[in-house]
Amino acid sequence: MKKILPVAFFLFGLLSAGYSQDKIITLSHDTINCRINKIANNAIFFEVFTKGVRTSGKIPLKNVINYTIQARTTENKKEKKANNTDTFERLRLATIGGIGYLLASSKDAEAAMVNNLGLTSTLAKSYYRDMKLGLHASSSLTFLINPEYGAGITNKFFYTSAGLKSFIDPQDGVHLIYASYTEKIFVNYFGAMFFAQQAIGTKKTFKMNSSCSFGLATYRNEAGYLKDYYLLTGKNIGTDVSIGFEYFINRYFSLGADLSAFLSSIRKIKITDGINTTTIDLEKEKFENLSRIEFSAGLRFYLWNR
Repeated sequence: MKKILPVAFFLFGLLSAGYSQDKIITLSHDTINCRINKIANNAIFFEVFTKGVRTSGKIPLKNVINYTIQARTTENKKEKKANNTDTFERLRLATIGGIGYLLASSKDAEAAMVNNLGLTSTLAKSYYRDMKLGLHASSSLTFLINPEYGAGITNKFFYTSAGLKSFIDPQDGVHLIYASYTEKIFVNYFGAMFFAQQAIGTKKTFKMNSSCSFGLATYRNEAGYLKDYYLLTGKNIGTDVSIGFEYFINRYFSLGADLSAFLSSIRKIKITDGINTTTIDLEKEKFENLSRIEFSAGLRFYLWNR
């Protein structure tokens, strides 16, 4: 009996060693010694034999760096890299909003207000300070070619306004009129986009991303002066670049913040008062500069795991 027990323990050790001949290495660099039974499109199914107890389990391929399968006969050891490129969500839908700040200098416009309308320099500065800061919202749809790169479309909207009521000099040498001067500016942008993202850490809870787009920007300014109202419109090509940070609540949903720069200018403006319409080609130094920087936050949705 004393001889049988050591032999039994020895044979049990050989059985365990022979059984746990495959390996799985996870993203956290842990090694699972096991027997791999099946490799599906998005998971590895395996068995672990511990102290005489057989336990079955599975692990998603997206959590695996690589796995090793020991040949069951006399073949050489096989090692394969986990193919988890088909386990990520390929559609990324983002909707965000925030504030934007126009980069154009208002020095000449302030001087025109002082010289043509008889306003004080302080009032003119206050007016354009209000005009420079506005609200924006945007949405985008991206198709991810792989977990790091994709392409899609984006739409951005920007709104700002300013107004004042003061005594205005109509420059006739006689009258001084108490009246209002207002502007409401709307800028729409629609473009094709290239997108890139990179996970931070092995758990992929955080990601950095960047995008660049090119498309068409449209400009609309609803202006009121005295008792008259004018509509100014124009369009031109534009571009937008951004860098962002995301926190993933789960693999399908994240919260994020972005810093972006939008670049465009209007070179031809159409002006109408409801009766007459005039188109003006602006001189280079008088282009309507729509360029701005934006800070935004919002939601991202990841869909369609294929």
